[in-house]
Amino acid sequence: MPNLRKRGREDRSLIYTDWRRTIDVGIYCQDIDQVEYRIIDGEIVPVLMLELTRYDFDTEPNQNYFAAILERFSKSQRKAATKFATLLGVNCIIVLFKHDLTKFWLFNLTTNQGWYSLDKKGYEDWLVKCRGKN
Repeated sequence: MPNLRKRGREDRSLIYTDWRRTIDVGIYCQDIDQVEYRIIDGEIVPVLMLELTRYDFDTEPNQNYFAAILERFSKSQRKAATKFATLLGVNCIIVLFKHDLTKFWLFNLTTNQGWYSLDKKGYEDWLVKCRGKN
């Protein structure tokens, strides 16, 4: 069995995910990175659906880098992600984050708006202010 541990953490679903993608059963699977939610009056209320991607360089990403991310989402992944977000009643946001968490760039797949740049405090403030679409 391969060692899947990284820095004391383990992606326990990786072996299943890789295997599942080899099976053609006429249905598809989508990896959703995060669903942000609040608990209001004891009820779970979805707020955002996030697709996360890490930027591993110290320089600012250029327009080609942003375009390449959107290209990855241009096929069925975007259609599925925005459909699931709609079913939840929230926006689907791509979050590109710098490896040291000092900078974040946001693109709203649901409304096709972005890229917005935020520092760490700005991103934290944005998350706190998010209340969903309503």
